[in-house]
Amino acid sequence: MNAALLEESEAIEQLRGDLVALAMKKGTFADHSVLEMSQQLDEFLVQFIKLQQEIRL
Repeated sequence: MNAALLEESEAIEQLRGDLVALAMKKGTFADHSVLEMSQQLDEFLVQFIKLQQEIRL
């Protein structure tokens, strides 16, 4: 796997784990801070997909 993809993948997994932990702590995925972190994860995923597409070209 490309080094940049690996780095992004690790960041995504870390953020995903943090998101689940925060949601469990808050007791809901509807909490404002959980939603903000979820949006951040979405942005990382979009960047990851774009990077994958660039590497394939």
